[in-house]
Amino acid sequence: MSFLSLGLKPEIQQALAEIGYVTPTPVQTAVIPLIQAGKDVLANAETGTGKTAAFALPLIEMLSNVDEHQLANPALTVLIMTPTRELAIQIEQNIVQYCQHLPLKSAAVYGGASIRPQLAAITQGVNILVATPGRLFDLVGQHDLQLDTVKHLVIDEADRMLDLGFVKDIEKVKRLISRHHQTMMFSATFSDEIKLLADKMLIEPEYVNVAMATTAVTVSQMAYQVDQRRKAELLSELIGKHNWQQVMVFTSRKETADHLQRELALDGIKSAVFHGDKSQGARNKALEEFKAGQLRVLVATDLAARGLDIQALPRVINFELPEEPEDYVHRIGRTGRAGLSGEAISLVSPQEKGFLEAIEAVINQSLTLQTVKGYEEGAPLPARYRDVGADNKANKAVKKFSRSGAKYKSADKSKPTRQGKYSKAKK
Repeated sequence: MSFLSLGLKPEIQQALAEIGYVTPTPVQTAVIPLIQAGKDVLANAETGTGKTAAFALPLIEMLSNVDEHQLANPALTVLIMTPTRELAIQIEQNIVQYCQHLPLKSAAVYGGASIRPQLAAITQGVNILVATPGRLFDLVGQHDLQLDTVKHLVIDEADRMLDLGFVKDIEKVKRLISRHHQTMMFSATFSDEIKLLADKMLIEPEYVNVAMATTAVTVSQMAYQVDQRRKAELLSELIGKHNWQQVMVFTSRKETADHLQRELALDGIKSAVFHGDKSQGARNKALEEFKAGQLRVLVATDLAARGLDIQALPRVINFELPEEPEDYVHRIGRTGRAGLSGEAISLVSPQEKGFLEAIEAVINQSLTLQTVKGYEEGAPLPARYRDVGADNKANKAVKKFSRSGAKYKSADKSKPTRQGKYSKAKK
């Protein structure tokens, strides 16, 4: 099947061809005709399945079927709610690409950034608004944003919205938009809570289940057993030995991410962190530098596990295994996208074997624990780790460590002065 068979406008077809979309994904094939028919939809679809295009393309098609007066005076007709700023930005960027040959206008509004340019964009008129709940209600309450013209409501990452406590916000939006409207919900899981919300929100919905029951076949997965205290050392060695240039590393805690960045700096590996304590500007800067190849490593929490689309990302490393096995699927879904191959590596301490077993049950696959030479269980710890707690929660106190004969203090107190043996990329 091609996009042509879905009856999309030539202008949309042209945009899709220019950005490299050839064949619709299963979720697009299933959902687009339902939205075109005006149905409410509940779709079980994870990130990486093409769900943004699944809801955006038919809505853009419908919006473009208006007269010139309506195009010249755009009214807010489509509202897309999303749980995170990054996902809001990503969705709106995709919509801009899809609409590049059509006179439709879109905007994204989210917290952590100035409200003024966002308000100015809305005031000038938009057809499609992508919003996080907090900023949306700032605009409604403080700047009199009217939602009564909205006829199509999309709730993306509905399971994540519930996790973050946005149920009442979603229900309030439902009361503010046009009485006659279409609602589409997308979720990575069909939990009881999601079904309950769907019962409240949707009218005679069509159910679509195209979730990845397992991880993508394009992603090769492996696991290394390693002492918790030596994970940073092994990570640096793997990056240097294989001359990896673009690596996304996931941690479960913000403190671990910050600590790992300092450890990588001591080995001369340029990295940045991406987590909720960083400002939106800092997160955007880190992401753009990583995409541009200016950073070798982006150390992130699960904030980056959904919604970030990094083109042709070659590998993902789990520095810490997630407590929720479904988060493992989201993490490694950052690689192996759009039919490309990818690699997922997990560093597993003895304390994390229970997490690994839960992950294996979800992905229906066994990951054999390998051991890198020199990192075998019982191998003597380098001097720098002998006084570090096994949980490694990141720089609790300022201590002096010995690293290959050189002395340094915690990165909170002094800057690293030594270049590591893997500091320079091989040409």
